[in-house]
Amino acid sequence: MMNKMENEKKISTNNINYIRLSYTLTENSPVHPALKRVSITPENQIRRGDAYNTSVICAENHSGTHVDAPAHFMKDGRPIHDYNPNELIFESVLIIDCPKNPDELIALEDISGVFDPQYLEANKDTDCILIRTGFGSYHEEDIETYLIRNPGISPEVVYYLRQNLPKLKCLGIDTVSMSRYGRVEEAIEVHQNAFKMDESLGKPLILVEDLNLRLLSEETELEEVLVIPWQVGEIDSAPCTVLARLNQFLNIF
Repeated sequence: MMNKMENEKKISTNNINYIRLSYTLTENSPVHPALKRVSITPENQIRRGDAYNTSVICAENHSGTHVDAPAHFMKDGRPIHDYNPNELIFESVLIIDCPKNPDELIALEDISGVFDPQYLEANKDTDCILIRTGFGSYHEEDIETYLIRNPGISPEVVYYLRQNLPKLKCLGIDTVSMSRYGRVEEAIEVHQNAFKMDESLGKPLILVEDLNLRLLSEETELEEVLVIPWQVGEIDSAPCTVLARLNQFLNIF
C-alpha cells in the first residue's frame, strides 16, 4: 500500500504545470556588489513568548530576482508599480540557450544566427525571451564569480531584438544583471536600448534579472510567464516572483 508521503508526492507530480523561475529572497541571496546585502531580522517571536511572529526585511529594490522597469534608467520612464497585471503576463515565450563563460558578452552573432528570416516569421508574436547562459550554476556554488564575472548582453543585441520582434515586451536572463560587471557605459547603453521610447521599436521592454532557468531547456514549451513584482509605490523597479505555466507536466521531484 502506498504510504501518505508517496501518495502526496504522486499527486504533486501529476498536477504540477506551474514552476517558479525566481529565487527565494534570503540573507544569503547574491546581490549586485553596488547594493546592500539583504537582512531579515526577527521582531516578534512566538518562541520568545510573543503571541505571533513578525520580521523586518531590509532589501534594496534590485535584490534577488527582480524586474527592471524603464524608470530605472529613463527620466520619464514608467515605474514598475504603474504596470497593471495584464501587462506582466506573457503568452508567447521563447527560451534561447546561449552558453557563456565568465565575463563573456552575448554578441549579435550569438543571436542573429538563431533568428533567420523564416524563424522570425514563425515567432513574430513573441512577447518574452528568456536567455539561458548556464551561469545559474554559480548562484550557490561560487557567489563571487556569479556577482562580478557574469556574462552580459551587448547593447546591439537588445536593439536587434526590439527591432525584429515588434511585440517583444520582456527580456529575462539567468545572471545577476543584463550587463557585465564594471562596464558602466555598456550597462547604461544596454538598459537605455531596452527602455527608450521609439516608434520603430515597439513598446519599451521590462528586464527580469537573476532568474533561475535551470529547469528549462530550449525544448521546454511555456504557455505563459507571469511576472509578479512587489507592490511598492514610488520605486522604479522591484523584486518579483516569476511563474511559468508549462504545456505539459514536468517532474521536478
